[in-house]
Amino acid sequence: MLIVWIGLSGCTVSTAMATEQSVSPLQFKMLLDQHQGNPDVVLLDVRTPREFRDGHISGAVLLDYYSSDFVDRLKALDRGKTYLVYCRSGNRSGKSLAIFEKLGFQHVYHLAFGIKGWSREKYPLVR
Repeated sequence: MLIVWIGLSGCTVSTAMATEQSVSPLQFKMLLDQHQGNPDVVLLDVRTPREFRDGHISGAVLLDYYSSDFVDRLKALDRGKTYLVYCRSGNRSGKSLAIFEKLGFQHVYHLAFGIKGWSREKYPLVR
């Protein structure tokens, strides 16, 4: 397992090797703000389509954790990119970290407490 430091002052990300990390809603938002428009950073929502329609973080791409082709769709993603992953409570996105790691992804961060934590901080959602 590799260590990642996410500094809150600038939300800089330093890596020793490959990383996967659970980050707070504030850190997640800072990462999104810092990398807005960066094509090498992908925001993934691993909830169901219905949950996605009920409200999601702007710019998110839906990749349903419960779909039968979830792992196949992950395999098709570019392993050189950074992925910011979230779900409803942090459970599915947390579990997905092991899958990302097994598939050889180098930079994956998941939103601790999921969209619930994001909403508690009153961060915006697209509806």
